[in-house]
Order: sequence, then structure tokens, then C-alpha cells
Amino acid sequence: MVASVHGASDDNPVWLLNHRTRRRIILAIGDAGRISASALRANLKISTGSLYYNLKQLEPFVAQDSRRNYYLTERGLEVYKMLKEGDALILEGAKNPNSLFDRMFVTLIHPVWLLGPLLDRAVIAAILGALSTLLTAALYINGKVSLIGLHVYHWRSFDLTSTILSLLGTVGFIYIYLSTLAGFYDEVRRRSILGGQEERVSRRIKSFVLRVITFDRSALRGLAAVCVGMLPMSIYPFLLFVAKVRGWTWIYAPGSVVPTSLVANIVLVASQFASFLILTSCLSHLRGIRWHISALICLSLIYLSIVLQYIILGATSPMG
Repeated sequence: MVASVHGASDDNPVWLLNHRTRRRIILAIGDAGRISASALRANLKISTGSLYYNLKQLEPFVAQDSRRNYYLTERGLEVYKMLKEGDALILEGAKNPNSLFDRMFVTLIHPVWLLGPLLDRAVIAAILGALSTLLTAALYINGKVSLIGLHVYHWRSFDLTSTILSLLGTVGFIYIYLSTLAGFYDEVRRRSILGGQEERVSRRIKSFVLRVITFDRSALRGLAAVCVGMLPMSIYPFLLFVAKVRGWTWIYAPGSVVPTSLVANIVLVASQFASFLILTSCLSHLRGIRWHISALICLSLIYLSIVLQYIILGATSPMG
């Protein structure tokens, strides 16, 4: 008698195929035929938490028998065969994961080695996200500035409610934006890998919307990732706090909606770059996509924030 580890799953395996740890799990189980959790963990040299979290995501590719050994289902065997055959599309970039550039990027710039283990644990991710949001909100309220997208605004009349709403709205917007673009990338990959199998349009749309809303079944981790990614944007209001204490009136020119001094703009750009790196790492890890694709998505977020800045400045500028 056998029992499936979990219930029904999304029909799109791209989130699995693009995730290195899950590929390794499929390959290890397929090579062994049947294997216990302890042997699988020792074979892959990953933490228990990471193993069980990724096994949870592998429905319905993996199942357990009556002795609690893991084996591949029929769909899992299909994926295993595709991986063993070395499909060029599926294994894009994975055939040479240890290139010098990739190692340098991961070690020095791409902090997934630090953020990944934190986001993989739901409780830690929730606490980290909540603390990041509270700190960001406190600094923006203290500095009497607002965050919209990845840009800072000084309104002529400070309003606490508007400041909080703009911050929460930014969290929601970035969450949906990143999840949507990652979802579109998944769809493109899915059609490339599976050859555009026939599906009902309504079912495909429903599946896509569900993945976007739930950050591909990682809603809590996705929200935590966005909150942590926005944390570097608190550097600017912290600079304002220091400027007030030290009496540095040249940091911000009164009457301007956006930062105007050279120092303020350098700090703002540095904050955006730091947020870009964190969001790139988090998106790549949670959605299982290559870092350069994740980087393009997050870079587009910065450009969108710049466009939004010009729209807001145009709307707030006096006529004539």
C-alpha cells in the first residue's frame, strides 16, 4: 500500500526543473529507486528543514511507500527521464554551474547562501519580514517621507495614514509585480519544455493567477522576501534622522518632492542597488529561476519606479 506525500499539484513542472535542489532530489530518488529521508539527506548533504520543504513542493512527483521510503510517481519518472537525458532547455545553465563567474557572483554579490536558509523556514521568514517592515515604517514615519516603488518622496504636508498606506501598497505592488513576471517566465519555459500541450484556456489562466497570488505556493516567503528586499531603502530616512541630529541642512532641500542634493541621491541609488541585489537573490531562490533572469525582472522594477517618479512629479508640479 502506498500513499502520496501530498495532494493535487499544479500541472506546471517548470518551478521544479529550474530549482537545483529539487532536480537533485528527483535524480537521487530516481537513481536509488526507493530511499529513506535520512539517506536522501546524507546523499544530498542538505539540512533536514530544506529537504522536507523541497519534498513538500514536489507533489505529485514523489510519493512514499508503507516503509516511509520515497520513490518517484509516474510523472516523477517522466521528469527523471528528461533530466537524465540532459534536455538542453531544462538544464539551461546547469551544465556548468561551477564556472568562475558564477562562483564569484554567488559568493560576493548574490547572497542567496545567506537569504535562502532564512526564507526556507516559514517562522523565521515571517519574523524577519515583520521586523523589516516595522523598522522600515518607523524610519519613514520619523523622517516624514513616503516610499512608493523604490523611490522616496517628501510631501509638502506629512500625513501618517498616507505614509503607512504607501508603504503597504508598495509591498503589495512589488510582491505582485515580481510574482507576475516570474509567472510569465514560467509559462514561456513551460511551452518551450513541454511543447505547448493543449490545455483549456480558462484552466491555464486560473492556474497562472493562482501561482501569481500565492507566489507559486510560497506566499509567506514571498512577502517576507519583499519586506527584506525593501529594508535597504530605509538608509535614506536614516540619513535624514542623522542629518536632523547633526544639523545638516544641506542633505535635503525644502520644497522639493524628491531628494535633490548629491549626497542624498548617492545614498538613494546605493539603497536601490542593495534592494535590487536582495530581491534578485530572493526571487531566484523562491521561484527557482536563474539569477540573470531574476536580475532582469528586478531591474525592470527599478526602471518602473523611475517612470512612476516622473509621473508623480508631473502630477504634483504647479500648472503653468
